[in-house]
Amino acid sequence: MSYDKDAIAQIITGQWDQVVTRCNSYQVRILHAIKSCRTAALGGELYQCDKCHSTHVRYNSCGNRHCPRCQNTERLRWIEERQSQYLPTKYYHVVFTIPHELNGLCLGNNRVMFAALFKSAWETLQGFGWNPKYLGAQIGATTVLHTWGSDMGYHPHLHCIVPEGGVTLNNKWREAKGKGKYLFPVKELAKVFRQKYVEAIQKAGIELSLQIHRAIYKQPWNVYAKPAFGSKEILIKYLARYTYKTAITHHRIKSFDKNRVTFSYTDYRHRNQTKVMTLKSWEFIRRYSMHILPKGFIRIRHYGILHSSWKTKLFPHAKAEKKDFRTIWAQKGMIIDQCPNCKKGKLILLEIINPSRGPPKSKNYDYQNSK
Repeated sequence: MSYDKDAIAQIITGQWDQVVTRCNSYQVRILHAIKSCRTAALGGELYQCDKCHSTHVRYNSCGNRHCPRCQNTERLRWIEERQSQYLPTKYYHVVFTIPHELNGLCLGNNRVMFAALFKSAWETLQGFGWNPKYLGAQIGATTVLHTWGSDMGYHPHLHCIVPEGGVTLNNKWREAKGKGKYLFPVKELAKVFRQKYVEAIQKAGIELSLQIHRAIYKQPWNVYAKPAFGSKEILIKYLARYTYKTAITHHRIKSFDKNRVTFSYTDYRHRNQTKVMTLKSWEFIRRYSMHILPKGFIRIRHYGILHSSWKTKLFPHAKAEKKDFRTIWAQKGMIIDQCPNCKKGKLILLEIINPSRGPPKSKNYDYQNSK
């Protein structure tokens, strides 16, 4: 079967018996939303064209942040908001990665381990920012949590976009001393980050076995840094690509059926080659489910001079209006109310289609606890 825009939803549907027996109720709720997205299960609207009189049904989106079909509008809205919150300086892309020896602890204590990742990464960056050897000012960062590798394996890491400079105690802008070549030395960043992260998770009550403790101190931790693209427009799109990204989208799925899923991925260990991987369908769903974030967990955070408390100081003319989805897509050349049949008429709402109530009934599905 060739892939299409509903590929992931169809794969989940094909493995639904496995989902309701092997996933927890929260994961079932998320996966049910994804497979129901833009179907009659969520209801919708019936429209008619005022020119050619053809009728069209539009089903509602699930709106879930894990759904690859529901991210485009939010991504465009986010880009719009960032346009007026740009500092005229170079930005750096810094990635903090925790070693794979901690993956098991992350899977079992994801909320605590992820919170520690945000906390320790920002404290590391801020410490170097205030150090007069490197800058001596208050810096900022926009941070985005990812938990996946290109092959959908478990790989928690934090993407940070950091301006090359900060605000001093005298409220003056100061550029970093790397002269555009680097922000802070990555080897030193890695050492401080490792110490802060281990202290953070232990303070939160996570016990490290002697074997894991030795393993994570035996090898250097990975902190990656490079200058991001220079122009305002390219930088914001570059950042948005990381901000509203899911573990996989239908574009990478080459084929699927009841038993197997084949998708493309990038092998970063072998010169970024594009390769193809085939997994059993349930293994694909299992990997997809690993990347469902804890309920209510914020995966995009702003710190320092990029935090909301600084916006009125640095961006006094920033636009506060929030555009609706019709305006956003109209700016991209897509008229939402235009008839897709004749391309001339306007769609007029005829009827609200009520959704079917709740997920499919199953003795293994704990509907009460999934609400």
